[in-house]
Amino acid sequence: MHELIVIIGEDVGEENLARLRTAHPDVTFRFCPSVEEFVAAAADADVLFSKRFPPPVWERAGRLRWVQAGTAGVNHLLDAGLRGSPVILTNAVGAHGVPMAEVILAMMLAFATRLHLLIHAQRTRTWIKDEVLAHKFELAGQTLCVIGLGDIGGTLAHKAKALGMHVLGVRRSATPFPGIDAQYTRDQLCDVLPAADHVALCLPLTDETQGVIGEEELRAMKPSATIYNVGRGASIDADALLRALHEGWIAGAGLDVTDPEPLPAASPLWTLPNVILSQHTSGSSPHNADRITAIFLDNLGRFRRGEPLRNVVDKTLGY
Repeated sequence: MHELIVIIGEDVGEENLARLRTAHPDVTFRFCPSVEEFVAAAADADVLFSKRFPPPVWERAGRLRWVQAGTAGVNHLLDAGLRGSPVILTNAVGAHGVPMAEVILAMMLAFATRLHLLIHAQRTRTWIKDEVLAHKFELAGQTLCVIGLGDIGGTLAHKAKALGMHVLGVRRSATPFPGIDAQYTRDQLCDVLPAADHVALCLPLTDETQGVIGEEELRAMKPSATIYNVGRGASIDADALLRALHEGWIAGAGLDVTDPEPLPAASPLWTLPNVILSQHTSGSSPHNADRITAIFLDNLGRFRRGEPLRNVVDKTLGY
């Protein structure tokens, strides 16, 4: 059998590359940070480890057996041809839960304290004390509905409980999620939404989650409620969301992802005072490289020993 060749397009840093080489000295690791290097090396790859996969990679990777994605969402890889391929696909679930949950919490706290308005007022030297005092609130005692209880949603649920919030979970699986107050299935979504002060979408993009929040769901929410999305922009109907924000069906939105993305400069979302945009930055953290490498390192050992891998993507479900 030929030597195992791993092509790395993920810039995990020199220390993490050294971790991989020390743990598997008989494996050939090639770090290919540029698109050109990555594409050129793909022909030799048994394993690919990266966040980004330029389309020419799939044409060249004839001996590929396994792809370790550096992201949790992998719809772009499935759409690129892996859906019908025998190549094993694993994702990076477990690496991004903390930073993404913290961004949602930051947005929730901003809406509660009106911090986003105060920051803008500071720049324009506008005194808005009375407006802030009239509308600020506390998260403690309020209800958060988390849609998707994977790494991101599960982390958010636990952190929200620590803040004294009442947490409702919505998930595809019937397996009970520990520590939350109640759990529901997706077909019960419109029954749950009227009880929530905050609704957080923590979902991968699949056929099932495309447009999971539309006009019916937005109208089911409280006029005082806020929605958050850190999954994929297409999980919320963009036109319905704009109407909901303009017409007061809901109080606001905290969006890390949008549809389309990047958000066009002409979009009204940029200037709505009840919207916070974090520009798809929620998953980034100084600790990401270490966490992703740890997942890959564990999986590489499993792969070589012929054991089941962690985070194997069900290509039919999309996650």
